[in-house]
Amino acid sequence: MSAKMPVTEVSLFKDFCQRKGVTPAALIRELILREMGVPMPHTVAGRNRIVYERGQDRFSWAVELDNGVVVEVLGDVSPGFLEELGGMVNDVLDERAAFIGKEREDSVGVPSGILRGRK
Repeated sequence: MSAKMPVTEVSLFKDFCQRKGVTPAALIRELILREMGVPMPHTVAGRNRIVYERGQDRFSWAVELDNGVVVEVLGDVSPGFLEELGGMVNDVLDERAAFIGKEREDSVGVPSGILRGRK
C-alpha cells in the first residue's frame, strides 16, 4: 500500500510521528482502522509514560502499548495538575483499600470468585 504526497507533507508527517513517538507505519495503520470503524479491544496491554519537558516546565502523559503504538493522553500538563491528580488517585486508592479490607501494604485485591468455593 502506498500514497503519493508532496515531499514537504512527507517531512511534516515524519516529524509529527517522531514527536508522538510512533512509527509512520503504526500511525497510518491506526488511522486507517479508526476511519474504517474497526473496533479496538476493551482492554489492551501497555504502560503509562509521563515525561517532564524541562524547557516548558510541563509534562506529557501517554500510554505506550505493548505493540509499540504510543497514544497521547494529555499534553502540556502543568505540575499543579499532576500534583492534584496524584493526591486524588491516592485518596480513591485508600478508599478502595478500606472497602476491600486491605491491611498490609503488599496485599492485592483477590477476585471473590476464587473464594466462593471455600467455606
